[in-house]
Amino acid sequence: MSLINDALKRASQADRNRPLPAATRAAMEPAAGGRGWSLSLALAGGVVVALALAGWFFRQWWNAGRQAVPVKVEAVAALAPGPAPVAREAVPPPSPAIAPAPVTAISAAPAIPPRAPALDPPPAPPARAVEAPWPAELKLMGIFFSKTNPRALISGKTVAPGDDIAGIRVTKIENDRVTLEWNGRVKEMILEGN
Repeated sequence: MSLINDALKRASQADRNRPLPAATRAAMEPAAGGRGWSLSLALAGGVVVALALAGWFFRQWWNAGRQAVPVKVEAVAALAPGPAPVAREAVPPPSPAIAPAPVTAISAAPAIPPRAPALDPPPAPPARAVEAPWPAELKLMGIFFSKTNPRALISGKTVAPGDDIAGIRVTKIENDRVTLEWNGRVKEMILEGN
């Protein structure tokens, strides 16, 4: 094995001591300096122009976001709706000899469309007593029925007869319905699916 190592060492020393050919030396020499400067100068100019454009666009964007746009405020009178006009006899149109005066726009406020003439309003329906709505919208979710201890699941809360839920008293629980009472009014909730 030492013979192989010795042979390799001698071969590498021979390669180092051998002179390089003239063609290899010429390829390793630096190139003439005229072309490198123009390419560097063009690249530097391109970078400067790109940075200048980026800065200008950023400035435009920044100023557009920070400038307050003045808003022109116009006062517009609010008109309360009046009673509906009563239908009357048709009025003949003005004679063609009289020319109407030209109309000029005074402001940019939107025009209010004229109301169509209405007949007398229909009579109002008879007044009914308005009942107050229940204080909560309850949902019967399940019944656990037994004769001694019935329970119901109403809107996620387990209740027994006599309990209150949202101010409404549970009066009776049967195997398929629950009776509720509030302000003297009675309501039955029937378990769906039976």
